[in-house]
Amino acid sequence: MGGDDTDDLIESVRSVCYVSAGIYLLRLITDGTRLKAQAAFILKLVFAVVFASAVIKGCREFSLPEIGGYEVSDYSAAAEVYRNEVAHKAADNISDILYSQLKAAGIDIKEIKTEVNISEDGSIDISRVIISSADPAAAEELIRKSLGQETEVINGTDRKS
Repeated sequence: MGGDDTDDLIESVRSVCYVSAGIYLLRLITDGTRLKAQAAFILKLVFAVVFASAVIKGCREFSLPEIGGYEVSDYSAAAEVYRNEVAHKAADNISDILYSQLKAAGIDIKEIKTEVNISEDGSIDISRVIISSADPAAAEELIRKSLGQETEVINGTDRKS
């Protein structure tokens, strides 16, 4: 609040006080006369105008700080956590679907794990599928039919990690 704002506020408060004092004095003078109601009405009207002008002037000069003035926090860590969670959930969903397909085809599957990556544009890339199955060749064939021939399928029983 600058000096002009403070001066305007003081002037507005001073005006409201003068009008309030005027209403009080007029009530004292007109008490018991026929002009009491008319004088009180006119002074209340003047008071309302003065008060409203002070409020309107204050509202006109009121402004909120610009949002651009504040530094926007770096949300890249939150975006990374979100992308990782989406990738994890997508991998779980794909694994569940593949597990159901393999079971429906009569292929015994012990474990299936899908690894996915989520790109910046939100597309899902299936990196690889790791399976533990008694018949890995049949499982690999069915997975490649479902996800595409370029899908890397690894037999998890052969892998040591």
